[in-house]
Amino acid sequence: MAQTKAHKKKRRSQAPIALVYFITMIIFLFVIGMLALYALREFGVIGNDDSDSDAGIKSPVYNTLFARVNSKGVLADATVIRVAPDAKKIIIMPVSAFTVSGSQTMREIHEEGGMVKLEAAVADTFGITIDNYVSLTNDAFENAADIVGGITYTPDEELYYLSQDNDENDIAIPSGDLTNLSGHQIRLICQYPVFKEGRNGNMKFLGTAVTMLINNAFQQTNITKDNLDNFYNIFTANSDTDWTSAQYKEEKSYLKDMLDQNLTPAEALVPEGEWTDDSHFKVSDKFKESVQTMLKDTAPSAVEK
Repeated sequence: MAQTKAHKKKRRSQAPIALVYFITMIIFLFVIGMLALYALREFGVIGNDDSDSDAGIKSPVYNTLFARVNSKGVLADATVIRVAPDAKKIIIMPVSAFTVSGSQTMREIHEEGGMVKLEAAVADTFGITIDNYVSLTNDAFENAADIVGGITYTPDEELYYLSQDNDENDIAIPSGDLTNLSGHQIRLICQYPVFKEGRNGNMKFLGTAVTMLINNAFQQTNITKDNLDNFYNIFTANSDTDWTSAQYKEEKSYLKDMLDQNLTPAEALVPEGEWTDDSHFKVSDKFKESVQTMLKDTAPSAVEK
């Protein structure tokens, strides 16, 4: 009789242990399941429940800040290039080094805080998100321009500059004269000649030149495709940049698709505003509105899944 009671007591004592084990297994399986679900969503195997998922898959848009920095480490000029694959456009926005942000010019901001501070100032001034920044040496700018053959340019005023360093940096182009410009000549005109509009003329020319260079590249599809990696290496060599190889490869795939479409995609969006003197340019509110309109017009659009 005593043995029977002991046996029953032993059997009853196993029930709580089994229950704890069962609950532990349920919790463990739930955690594993949630981790698996997260991984599948992260890698795109299944979709998220966000409302945006019904709109379709969107191609990204890339806003890159290219800043030309001379051999003395001084900001010469900058350009924001927006690649919008869905809109089939590349927007070129030249930025004068004398553009004012807060109480300082872009040149002063770059001198104090480098590319990180310059990126933030450009983004804040123009109301545009910058995805990556790249500082360019003079050689990098010139070499990239020469790969696509420079530009053919006809000035509507005489461009004249005599260098104090050497004859190679002299500029003398008569008004209305159709001229083939190399990367070196383009760089000099962006920086030195005195336009009737002063530095505003240099900023406009920068926008025109970069726009023409990109459109020239799109007219030479095979050469450009073969040199995309070369361009990236030229741009990022000796550069202060956060543009990684992985990011470039992603953007490269969209650029190659655009090159296959026989496009002339580049358009210049030249800042407007007031020059209080030859060293301070304040962007107008009207132009900032134009930037917002451009961002909407070139935003990613949904495509069929």
